[in-house]
Amino acid sequence: MINWGSFDWASFATLAGAFFGALATLVVGIAAVKGAYRVGKRQTDILDRQIALQEASLKADLFERRLATYEIAADFLLHLSDLGDTPVGEDRINRFAVKMRESRFIFSAPVYPALDEIWQKAAALRLGRINSISRRGEGLPRDPETSRKIATLISWSLQRLETLHEVFAPDLTIDAQSLDIIPASR
Repeated sequence: MINWGSFDWASFATLAGAFFGALATLVVGIAAVKGAYRVGKRQTDILDRQIALQEASLKADLFERRLATYEIAADFLLHLSDLGDTPVGEDRINRFAVKMRESRFIFSAPVYPALDEIWQKAAALRLGRINSISRRGEGLPRDPETSRKIATLISWSLQRLETLHEVFAPDLTIDAQSLDIIPASR
């Protein structure tokens, strides 16, 4: 039972102050936790966006490298018949060789074999042209078989140029999903 006769306002004030001080500490602590959670959530959202932007940058870089390989392969095929010993021809050969080696690492499986086939046909064409030029230099008549091979390879290169995009399309096609790289803000 409470003895109200000995009620002391000073004691009550001390007790109330302790209670409300503890309550204020609790409320401030809850507010701090809630604020820290919001800040952490925001930082997580920012980090997610940064990761998405880095992924987009890597995808764009990979796309550019793949597209450069396609363009160099198309240029190589287009000029297959004139890959002689000129500086421009040698540059085409070197650029194609570099991109062909790189293709093993940045494309799906069918691209490298297609580029290797182009390389083999180019080597055969160059060899045929060298033999033909050599025969002419020696005053020998044209070899009909060599001339036929050269014509067949040139025809093949122009036909292959028309279908080259089919080999590269799976790795160079940009779809709606690949464009959706940055998640919406929360």
